[in-house]
This record gives sequence, C-alpha cells and structure tokens, in this order.
Amino acid sequence: MTVAGITFSDAEGGFVLESATGTGQLDDPFVVVERITGKGEAALSVSGLTPAFGNRVGTAHLAGFALVKVVRNATTEAWRDFPVELQERRGDQSPYGDGLSFAQAPAAIRSIRSDRFAAAQMFDEPRDVVLFHDGMVAPGETVTLRIIVTDNTPAARFYVVQRRIQPTASLSPPRRVARTRRADG
Repeated sequence: MTVAGITFSDAEGGFVLESATGTGQLDDPFVVVERITGKGEAALSVSGLTPAFGNRVGTAHLAGFALVKVVRNATTEAWRDFPVELQERRGDQSPYGDGLSFAQAPAAIRSIRSDRFAAAQMFDEPRDVVLFHDGMVAPGETVTLRIIVTDNTPAARFYVVQRRIQPTASLSPPRRVARTRRADG
C-alpha cells in the first residue's frame, strides 16, 4: 500500500496489512492497521523514505515521519511485551552508523507511547528498539503504538520488526490471608 509517497508492505509475512493512511506529519501520522496472525516476527517493509520525502516531524534528521501502528492480536496467546525494532537490512540490527532510528538525538521529539502498555523503554545502541511493556493485549484485542522514524542516510527499504514475547515464568498474585480474631482479646 502506498500513501503520501511511502510504501508499506506485509510481504515478509507473519501479519496482514489491512490499511495505511495519513501523511506522516505529527498532526497527521501514517496510520498502519495490521492483524498479526503468527507467533514469529512480523516485519513491516517500508520504502520511499528519501531526502526528497523530507522530514515531516521537525527533528534535525534528513528524513522522518510519525507512525501509528494499530495492531490486532489474531493469535491465541496474550502479548505481555511488544518490542519494535528498526532494521535497514532484514535480520541485521540497526547500528548507530546507518542513520536509521526512533528520532535518536539529544533534543528529538520521540513521542513514543501505547494505549495498552504503560511503559516504553528505548534502546538506541547497539540496535534501535522500543520495548513496550507493563500491559497486555489479549487475543482479539487491539493495541495502538505511536513512534517516530527518522533516517539521516535513507536506504531504499527498511523494516519495522515486531516480536511478541511470551513470559517464561510468572508469579501468581499474592494470596490474601484471612485474619481471625481471637475471642479472648
């Protein structure tokens, strides 16, 4: 799907791209609606981010846009963490030198947030990852993620890779202990 000069694709598999709208500006972000169907990675392929496209988010980067991902959980498992990673070459981490980032800079407008995860942790090095956590997306539910993507050396194509992490262990909630009152005092 091509919108405002950027092409979004689900060709890498693991999810279905349902729609894409917007211009990529902060007040009119690209809104990509997806349905994740598998357990593995889901890599959104993005092309068209060039110097001619420009920077639509006001950071000091050569090119950039605001992105809202609306992701439906069409799997049978709840998502408790949701890492999103940028990759210039599929399967390789995005190092500092490739210019691709989630608006990495001292005074950048990061604007990273989610409606179902209370926290988001940024990792700029050695790879560009946002880990959304402290929440849950049950099967059939939808999560909305807001990110900024920038690039100082735009490549023909890059990837927004999503993973759903299942906990390896968890603690049961603390049990309430009934307190009894002694009759004698």
